[in-house]
Amino acid sequence: MSQENPILTMIREVCALGRAEFDRPHTSGGDPDAARLLVRGLQAIDPDGQPSDITLSLDLLAPRTPYFDQLVLDAITAGVPQIVNLGAGYDDRALRFWAPDVEFFDLDLPDIIADKARRLEAMDTDTAHLILVAVDFGTDDVAEVLSRAGHDADRPTLFIAEHLVLFLEPNDVERLITATSSRAAAGSTLAVTAEVHPAGLDSALVVSTVDGEMFGGVGPLRTIGTRDAWLALFDKAGWQVKDADKVTAVNHFELPVSGQAVQIQTQFLTVTA
Repeated sequence: MSQENPILTMIREVCALGRAEFDRPHTSGGDPDAARLLVRGLQAIDPDGQPSDITLSLDLLAPRTPYFDQLVLDAITAGVPQIVNLGAGYDDRALRFWAPDVEFFDLDLPDIIADKARRLEAMDTDTAHLILVAVDFGTDDVAEVLSRAGHDADRPTLFIAEHLVLFLEPNDVERLITATSSRAAAGSTLAVTAEVHPAGLDSALVVSTVDGEMFGGVGPLRTIGTRDAWLALFDKAGWQVKDADKVTAVNHFELPVSGQAVQIQTQFLTVTA
């Protein structure tokens, strides 16, 4: 398995702690305190060993978290029996949105999955409906991993990838999107956050500029593209773009690229099988 970038580890921890700060919905059988309990004792530490300020993540999380929460609630209401959380980290939706006959699959790196399993055991909570799946999105075939984990490709699934694909190499993003499509029965949905730059710029240049300007050349961001490129990627994999002309987004950051100020957005893209 590949070694995770320490900045990405910090981002994961900051997001987990930040989500626990929000008042979020839950199902009647779900645990409203799950987010707080799951991250108990977790510390977001920057690469220099200093505590990170989780408040820096709240502006980005504020629109993103409820967007994905609502997708999960809508899927449960519609009778979708499987929810696959790609890059789940310490996300607690499987606990907060417990529902009869709904199975959750949380996928992430082996060490994250192992730590999450320990935390769930310490919480002494019911996890019969939750399958923790260790995966490396850079090397593993997600379709095969899901099949081995018991995912049923003949039943509808909600796949969510919140704050994941920007940290994967472009080829790995394409493999992931194709893999989910191969496991998507009719009625399935895939929702992702995609980093988007304006048209007319070279994506590789944008990524390298972000890395240099924001992270000194050692950052974890790998995939930023135009909206049209993202839509074409989903179409190639067999996903149908829902409301292609409707843009749901939050401004992520601005930086100079080739002498001009460029706004990078996090766009919320939902596609269907």
